[in-house]
Amino acid sequence: MNLSLSIISINFNNSKGLNKTIDSVLAQQWRNFEYLVIDGGSTDESIPIIKANEKHIDYWVSEKDSGIFNAMNKGIKKAKGNYLLFLNSGDVLNGSTALLDFIKHPNFKGDIIYGDYVFENGQKIYPDELTPLFFVKSSLPHQSTLFKRSVFEEMGLYNESYKIAADRAFYIACFLSSKYHFNHINYPLTKYDLTGLSNNPEFRILKKQEDKSILKAYYGVFYIDYKKLLELEQELGLLKRATFKGIVKRIKKRLKL
Repeated sequence: MNLSLSIISINFNNSKGLNKTIDSVLAQQWRNFEYLVIDGGSTDESIPIIKANEKHIDYWVSEKDSGIFNAMNKGIKKAKGNYLLFLNSGDVLNGSTALLDFIKHPNFKGDIIYGDYVFENGQKIYPDELTPLFFVKSSLPHQSTLFKRSVFEEMGLYNESYKIAADRAFYIACFLSSKYHFNHINYPLTKYDLTGLSNNPEFRILKKQEDKSILKAYYGVFYIDYKKLLELEQELGLLKRATFKGIVKRIKKRLKL
């Protein structure tokens, strides 16, 4: 396959994060990509940073938008690669060989190819096999996912009525359609910025409301059943933690034995 990639970074008044993101993209050894920066009309130092790197950026725009997913949709419309990666300001690729290691991995195949990520004090590893219950509990990391552009052409763009969780809605819609091959590569493609909008305490209530709305919309009458399964799973986890073995395990972890 002659793979080409569009890396899309959205930004609004996060010049420090944008600078880190751009540096990580430009440091990549694998270079068969175009780079797009979608700025929401920043008034900080973001525009000077973009202009300083303009010769390495294939397309950029700075104009007011209606939110994260409106900006991401703008990027999708301009992207020309057969795969898309959303690496928003603050998130960075995990080293100069990150794209090379990921794309040349023997398991690189599929329509929606998701990896893992690291963060300041740990890492997040995703399951190889996905189930409907997984998406009730969690979602996949857009900053570590390569989407075939054809997926957006067939499914449409992100639903902008969701301000925080539209990516979760899109993953669920694709998964439940059974049209697309999801594939996991056990490799930390990115370093995740935990200060992003979805982790902002001010937006937790809105995120919770949107998640509930999305799950009800896509799971319908099965939503309550999956919710009960999740509650039972959590109760089982608490019981395991309360056992002698569980207590010893937590003590060892804290002592790093």
